[in-house]
Amino acid sequence: MAERVPKIPGVRFESIAGRGGMSVVWKAFHQRLNRTVAVKVMNEESTRTGQEIRQFMEEARAMTAIRHPGVVHGYEADCCNGRYYFVMDYVGGYTFASLLGRKGRIAEADALIICDSVAEALGYAWREHRVIHCDIKPENIMVDADGLVKVTDLGLCRVMSNRRKSVTGPVEEIIGTPAYMSPDQIFADQPLDPRCDIYCLGASLYHLVTGHMLFPDDDNDATLKAHVDDAARAPYPRSYAPTLSPGFSRMLIKMCEKDREKRYAGWDEVLADSRLVQQGKMPPPPPPGAVSSVMDEPQCVA
Repeated sequence: MAERVPKIPGVRFESIAGRGGMSVVWKAFHQRLNRTVAVKVMNEESTRTGQEIRQFMEEARAMTAIRHPGVVHGYEADCCNGRYYFVMDYVGGYTFASLLGRKGRIAEADALIICDSVAEALGYAWREHRVIHCDIKPENIMVDADGLVKVTDLGLCRVMSNRRKSVTGPVEEIIGTPAYMSPDQIFADQPLDPRCDIYCLGASLYHLVTGHMLFPDDDNDATLKAHVDDAARAPYPRSYAPTLSPGFSRMLIKMCEKDREKRYAGWDEVLADSRLVQQGKMPPPPPPGAVSSVMDEPQCVA
């Protein structure tokens, strides 16, 4: 069935730009702003419960508050004719998920650009607004027409009051995407901080440079359990992509530490090690007792 075009005064809808679990993103022209925008409109069936509405509007508020070149900016959020929506920048580019689908994997140099761009954007979001993304994945990292990397779909962490301490219940009760989700989000036994996003980005970068997810299981519950099980470890990145540098591989390993106390403490540390890798140097080794979702190279020598 064709998607029914929303009716919002001053907005001329042109075409569907994307679809999500509870919303559709439209390309549109906004008369007051006098520019092409993206309008995220909540599905009619999703408005039956208050939780989905709160989550949707919290994302809109986060994107409206944050003004950073690495974050897709939001302009306004409202409800019209029973449809909740928010207006944001239209990014006329592509997601890294679509690039991955075309190429199979990306080069280390491109992955480092993504890493730096996301780290700077989310570092700002946390420092200035205490916003954690909680759903970093290739689909939520975009490149615009000028080649700038941008993060979209912010704000999920603000509505994570229903997270579970067990992974035996329905996956829908945990906010995020199982393939890239941090153990912190799954356990939900402590307040979240940027370390959960660092893990999500590490899992995303691993997928982008190797062409393989950390834990490629069709069963979401099994995937969630793998993220928290010390025995579950993905192959060393260079076993899939031999041209990757040992330094970048070590960086991925630390980003994906299962224990957040042994992961990077914040985005500044990620950026510091990224600079070392770009200079051809090895980042410091992981702390003693660290267990990553990614295997270290056997007898790896710095």
